[in-house]
Amino acid sequence: MNTLKIRKNFVFNKDVIEQTKEILKNNKKSFTEAINLYFKAIIKEPTLIEEIEKKANKRTGNFIGMLDGKIGKEDFKDMKREHHEDIS
Repeated sequence: MNTLKIRKNFVFNKDVIEQTKEILKNNKKSFTEAINLYFKAIIKEPTLIEEIEKKANKRTGNFIGMLDGKIGKEDFKDMKREHHEDIS
């Protein structure tokens, strides 16, 4: 994975930047404008960060990706306990 290091703790994935550049070019926006809009949106609605993180980490194209958001976040121990309660 190629990375682009701007400063010490400011690192980007090069492929993501290239894909973003194309999308921004089609919308006649610059990278600086996009980041500025992102920060303004976060100020107005901080919950956007969680929503964006979910979308960014969502797997696509695979069978397992179709299950994202469909399966609960139960702990394995809780599932095991429930199973044993059902059997008893």
